[in-house]
Amino acid sequence: MRQRAGFTLVEVLVAATILVVALLGIAAVLPTADMSLHQAGQISKAVALTQEMIEMVKNDPFSQLSLYNGVDTRTTGTYPVDDPNPPIPGDAGNFMGGSNVTKWATDIALYLVTGAGITGGYGTITVSTVATDGTGAPILRKISVVVNWTDAGRPYQVTLQTLASAI
Repeated sequence: MRQRAGFTLVEVLVAATILVVALLGIAAVLPTADMSLHQAGQISKAVALTQEMIEMVKNDPFSQLSLYNGVDTRTTGTYPVDDPNPPIPGDAGNFMGGSNVTKWATDIALYLVTGAGITGGYGTITVSTVATDGTGAPILRKISVVVNWTDAGRPYQVTLQTLASAI
């Protein structure tokens, strides 16, 4: 009897079966991984949008920050009004609330829809006084910025908060 180098048909079939089972296991995980990657991307966009608004608010005078309270990008009547309008170029006392919220609302509509399949994106802002001085004047305010959206019929929300000091 002479031995030949190589695999028998049974060995090849067993190896092929093991390979198919392993590939099916990997293929079963791919849709979940794709959905997780999509959701992570949307959350990253929402965080960037909330951070954008916080940075714009922080550039406005402390005395005007309460004008942002109650902003909802779905209702333009909640937008604060720039003061002065038009702003004075280079003046640190300019309050750009209306312009800031208008830009933010546009960014939310564009950023969350472009290539993402997200609907119903909007933002809200809440400003509350955290501390006052001896006369009752606010010296510390909490700013909460929220971006909401719906993806595949499920609502999502990202909230960022910061503190602003008059000092």
